[in-house]
Amino acid sequence: MEVRYIKDSEAVDYQRVSAASFIWKFDEKEDSTVRMPVLAAFEEGRLIAGVEILDFSVNYCGSFLNSVIVSGVCSQPEYRRMGGIREIMKKIGETAIENDWTMGFLHPFSIEYYEKFGYANLNRMFAIKIPFERLKNIPRNTDVTLYTGEQFEELSELHAKCALKENLMTLREEKKHFCDTPLENADYTYFRRDKNGVADGYVRFTLIRPEELNVEELFALTPEAVYGLLGFLRNYDGIVKNLRVRKQYQGSDIACIADRIDGVSYDYDGGAAGRIYNMQRLLECNAYPEEYGIFRLKCIDEFERNNGIFEIEYQNGKATVTKKAEGDYDISLTPPAAARLLLAGEGHNAQTAVYIDGVEIKGNADAFFKAFPYRHTRFVDSPWSV
Repeated sequence: MEVRYIKDSEAVDYQRVSAASFIWKFDEKEDSTVRMPVLAAFEEGRLIAGVEILDFSVNYCGSFLNSVIVSGVCSQPEYRRMGGIREIMKKIGETAIENDWTMGFLHPFSIEYYEKFGYANLNRMFAIKIPFERLKNIPRNTDVTLYTGEQFEELSELHAKCALKENLMTLREEKKHFCDTPLENADYTYFRRDKNGVADGYVRFTLIRPEELNVEELFALTPEAVYGLLGFLRNYDGIVKNLRVRKQYQGSDIACIADRIDGVSYDYDGGAAGRIYNMQRLLECNAYPEEYGIFRLKCIDEFERNNGIFEIEYQNGKATVTKKAEGDYDISLTPPAAARLLLAGEGHNAQTAVYIDGVEIKGNADAFFKAFPYRHTRFVDSPWSV
């Protein structure tokens, strides 16, 4: 089986496989190109499976690390379970270092399926629906600016600042990341500025009559910005009954506000899965405690660069990371378990981590758990948003 990136002339073949895999309509003229690079598996010269590959930068403890989003995973139905996707995923891992990918992300249709490739579910997002009548204690506000594309640099810089507040948020450095045609698309983005004229929060939303104003994104640097944007959204309470804020997590700013409001409802809003492709770099970029600590982490991974014993000695927020082929260890992790404990920000301890598949605690792992506490973590992007 051959695995390689497709040529321009093979885009139609990939689109055919994608259409057959997901059972959607195919038009040879409209589907003659692809949005991003496609890594595909070929059997006797025939394209039988493929995935779309996108490079991007994601925040991890204050460092923006190059990573990859895997999307459009598909295989020709009659060639399924023949190893096409497995070989592609293996190729992604094998070439991660030369492509400078520290982590990988995808939106799984099945958590169990992608765990076979080292991915683990990172964050289960939920949408919060708040009746507008329950927001009367928040002052109305009209001190906002409609984004029309001319303020791209300002909005991109604001998003980067917001991304540094939450692990796994991405940079958005191109205009395509924001909708600058609100009237044509009925997709609006407004941002507000603080008393010094510096942008400190933005909200993007659509309208679903007659029930709700659907907030796709609300990012802010301060509580004043959050309440200011909510106060602006209240101006739509004469059109729809409810405010629905998507992609929230326990401990997010909107979730904390909603916890104090009666009549709020919640529903599952998807999630993302992640994998570590460069364990050494991730461990070096982690934000460590000020107090001294040392632990030995055993990683069990099919990729040799991640497989082995990592000794981490930390103090004053920094650490020295040394890799050994073998030796004693305090905690052992498979790739999905490593993603849960190092990326998801769930803040586990020795009592809770034992319920995660792939975790073995052999010694005193307190120093390990102190190094990976609960962290605000929000990966909400897709290939269409980055």
